[in-house]
Amino acid sequence: MNVAMVQAEILWRDVPGNLARFEGSLEQVGVTDMIILPEMFTSGFSMQGKEETAAAYERIKAWMERMAMRKNALVIGSTVYGEGGLYYNRLLGAYPNGGCAVYDKRHCFTMGEERAHFTPGRKREIFTFKGIRIAPFVCYDLRFPVWSRNTDGYDLAVYVANWPETRRDPWQILLKARAVENQAYVVGVNRVGRDGNGLDYSGDSMAVSPRGEVLAACTAGQPEICRVNLDMQALETFRKKFPVLADRDDFELCEGKNYEVHPG
Repeated sequence: MNVAMVQAEILWRDVPGNLARFEGSLEQVGVTDMIILPEMFTSGFSMQGKEETAAAYERIKAWMERMAMRKNALVIGSTVYGEGGLYYNRLLGAYPNGGCAVYDKRHCFTMGEERAHFTPGRKREIFTFKGIRIAPFVCYDLRFPVWSRNTDGYDLAVYVANWPETRRDPWQILLKARAVENQAYVVGVNRVGRDGNGLDYSGDSMAVSPRGEVLAACTAGQPEICRVNLDMQALETFRKKFPVLADRDDFELCEGKNYEVHPG
């Protein structure tokens, strides 16, 4: 599974500008299986203006589906979705053969007042693509190991983020921890630059092996497209030789305890 991580600056609350910018970035991506964009790549992590971003949801979704078909790859990124007066930080997985799977961010960032503006998602999801089981998560979800726990056998966890530079050490540590404890590949894609709230972002996008090894990483603080090949046969061999997951604890979540599987 070849994955392209698109670490980029994001224009503040400018959906058309960001779609144009990321379309240019995707043109630089060669043949690959999956393209991952940062959290809220259409607007930046802004609570204000959520209505205008949500109003463009169908346009954003259609753009992602078009990019997926053009690149013949699964394209992943998050934006704002609104329904019934509620708003969600929604991750979309656009398939090259058409259609989208979605995951709504479970853990809204309390310190950034995200919970006051967005509704937490209630279900974990699994996207399947080319036989690979992908667990999608968004930013703050990374801090919660129970929600990320590999209970149903995913192969790859993807975290899209707007994770500030001031907390870059926890970002890197937790990506490695999630990979090791879940015996899965982990890819985290974060933005760079400064946002409209004056927060700086170092990116530190990376792919981590189930052993906790950094397989590929973008240059800190720089817009960059970084690619990595994830060897699924090596993952299967490692799990058979060192079957940690067989000894995991059983538990049930109070909400969203079942995965919903999207074939692709």
